[in-house]
Amino acid sequence: MINNTTKIPFKVSARTAKLIGLENFSTEEGAVIELVKNTYDADASKCILIFDLKIKKEKVVNDEGVEIEIEKFEKENSCIYIIDNGIGMYDKIIQNQWMTIGTDDKLYEHTSEGGRIKTGAKGIGRFALNRLGMLTNMTSLPSVLEVEDEKQISENSLEIPNTKIIPNTNNIGFEWTVDWKDFDKKGATVSDVEAVLSVKENVNLKHEYVNRFSSYQKIKEVLEEVDFKSGTVIEITELNDEWNEDKLRKLFGNLEMLLPPEEQNDFCIDLFLLNNLEEFGTLKRAYYDDFDYKLKATYNELNDKVLKVEISRNELDVDTLENRYTQVFDFDMMKNSPYKLEDFKKDKIAFNLPIEKLISEKVDLNLLERVGKFNFTFYFLKNTISDDKEDGDLKKYPYKGINSANRKSWLKKFGGIKIFRDDFRIRPYGENGDDWLRLGERQAQSPGGAGQRLGGYRIRPNQIAGTIKISRLHNESFQDKSGREGIIENEEFELFKNILLDIIGLFEKDRNVVMYNLSQLHAIRNEEAETLRKAKEEAERIRKQKEERKDNSNNSDHKNDSKSTNDNKEYSKTEENMADAILILEKENEKKDEELRLLRSLASVGLIISSFAHEVRSLRARLIPRTKFLVDELRNHLDENELAKTLDKDDNPFYMIDLMRDEDTKLKHWLDYSLSTLKIDKRERKNLDFSEYFNNFKANWSKALEQRNITLELNKIDNNEHIIRAFEVNMDSVFNNLLSNSINAHNGFNNQQKKIVISWQKKENDIEIIFSDNAKGLDSKYIDNPEEIFNLNESSKTDNKGNKVGTGLGLYIVKSIIEEYNNSSISIIKIDNGLTFKITFKTRK
Repeated sequence: MINNTTKIPFKVSARTAKLIGLENFSTEEGAVIELVKNTYDADASKCILIFDLKIKKEKVVNDEGVEIEIEKFEKENSCIYIIDNGIGMYDKIIQNQWMTIGTDDKLYEHTSEGGRIKTGAKGIGRFALNRLGMLTNMTSLPSVLEVEDEKQISENSLEIPNTKIIPNTNNIGFEWTVDWKDFDKKGATVSDVEAVLSVKENVNLKHEYVNRFSSYQKIKEVLEEVDFKSGTVIEITELNDEWNEDKLRKLFGNLEMLLPPEEQNDFCIDLFLLNNLEEFGTLKRAYYDDFDYKLKATYNELNDKVLKVEISRNELDVDTLENRYTQVFDFDMMKNSPYKLEDFKKDKIAFNLPIEKLISEKVDLNLLERVGKFNFTFYFLKNTISDDKEDGDLKKYPYKGINSANRKSWLKKFGGIKIFRDDFRIRPYGENGDDWLRLGERQAQSPGGAGQRLGGYRIRPNQIAGTIKISRLHNESFQDKSGREGIIENEEFELFKNILLDIIGLFEKDRNVVMYNLSQLHAIRNEEAETLRKAKEEAERIRKQKEERKDNSNNSDHKNDSKSTNDNKEYSKTEENMADAILILEKENEKKDEELRLLRSLASVGLIISSFAHEVRSLRARLIPRTKFLVDELRNHLDENELAKTLDKDDNPFYMIDLMRDEDTKLKHWLDYSLSTLKIDKRERKNLDFSEYFNNFKANWSKALEQRNITLELNKIDNNEHIIRAFEVNMDSVFNNLLSNSINAHNGFNNQQKKIVISWQKKENDIEIIFSDNAKGLDSKYIDNPEEIFNLNESSKTDNKGNKVGTGLGLYIVKSIIEEYNNSSISIIKIDNGLTFKITFKTRK
């Protein structure tokens, strides 16, 4: 009998292999993020993304038949660079792993040479290159090389080459080039598509790319700081997508959320756009220390099925709680830990909770075992204080002050609970309002506030932020979906979500107990508040009767002296004093309400300005080039030299354009300065070094001061560190206002050497700053009482009719901000021949 069976291999068309890879990167943004992850897996400490986007101008005719000029993105001439200082790849790695589609290298080799848990596992990440562009050129400088050693003889007498790994001391590099269009050739299989690999000698990545970007100072400085003993540079050309600043801003924001929000890290990302270097730069992690509650939970760290919990309370003012709300600790629930006064004075409360006390007894323990270890850090940030109604001098809850605008801005960008696997975020959890734990649905079923009733308090999803850390090593049940957008919703993940809700429940219970008892105290005190209200009414009645008695006394010609004397006995001096005191308190509260209305108005103005930031950025980018384009066009039709000979300069279009360019330069400076205040890093609390801050401050104001012939001198008196924990935007408010006042004081004041001097030094634990100028000094109206200039609405700026034109806010804001920092202070130490302020920032011991 004839055997007519044959074994035949599978064949994969090149196009099919390509599509399998591309399905994992539905967006260009996802492709860039995948390549950034690859640099992390290569043990890089630095990943630099550079977008060289080419724009050309074309003239077209619009629907009305008018010829207009438009900008067109040139995909074919644009380029994306991805530069890292990782371990690089030598030829065997490129051939056997990089060139193998679906390689299992990362699947079984979980850790990198530097000890990092690798983020990838499917072996199709290199198709992200194709998602971005049609041509890829990669230069890799490996830290080691694989070379042949002595040959060994096998059992069948064949010589087998033996290899060994040696340091790459001679800087041998490898260049890999591929044209992804080859995958689209009709009938081609994967094996038909080839990339070009070549060896390069004496590769010096730093030298090559510092030179290439030498005209871009910010990029040059970043590259010069990087240790490029090894690394990889990928250049992607013939781009598939039309990139613009909006897309890059979205990418920049998502890259900021790519890494966990920690202050220290060993991996840094920079993003640059060549034709607008000021727009992007080094990415900041989403670290934030302004929260009401922080809960940190670590599960099964020692394989002991124990949940370690740390709760940090930061919502209530402990001093106020101790001095004015001490009665709350007499309530039964507040007599025990963790609700005693001493517990509130601690930085955090910590306890261990066996997991069986948190979850239901019905939970499958085998399922729990497969969930694995994890860390969960949860933040609660209320962004408004809606239930802080005042009753006289009483408040329901002794909240600390919050910056509502800062919190709303931060929550909008970084809010939500995000999952990180081995220090990289798994999308889309927690982004764009993704309420994957269904906290909103949960809160809708029990909508009561924290203090309304005991039990049932549920947090709103728009008031939280959180990070969950899992790992490929300890959470094998959490596998990515095929499109890399999320985790497969299996039984283990469902249990995991419920455990997270139970952990959030620990915070909810803690806040509920505290707020409920404070609410009960307020209910008791409301009886006193009602008494106070009646006292106010009585005070007003006494005041009116007192005025009536005076009127009657003046009109009666003393006919009823004896009766008046008897009436006066009815209203004792004590009652009258009490009435006056209550009325004064009422007027003070009215002033506070007026101040709050003013600040709300200013906040609204700030939001309006922020909403126009995008349009202003576009205007700023066009300011300088527009005059250049105009000159270039004029030169096609006019001879500049001939015009200079025949026309007066005021009639010469080239001279007029020069004047326009000068004005544009001034305007661009002010726009750059104004837009810098909207940057998020200025609204983050951080260690602020005054030496660095003042140098940047001087650079920002240099153009404006130069135009006014004013010199700004900086004087660092000692060599100590001058660092405080502060919001940079606050320091901007302080010193911008002081400098602006000095500039105005110099206007119209005859002084040939206009000068402003800022000096600073460390004095014991404090930082002392002297801010002085040699302008006209303090206005005469304040000579007798200089401190009045810090009052709200106080201003000496008037027009020629005496109408006040100043806002009266600048120095009031300066003093308010300074005093918020540990009760720091500002004082006036010189008022003639200029004005000198002394600012003392108290640093925490």
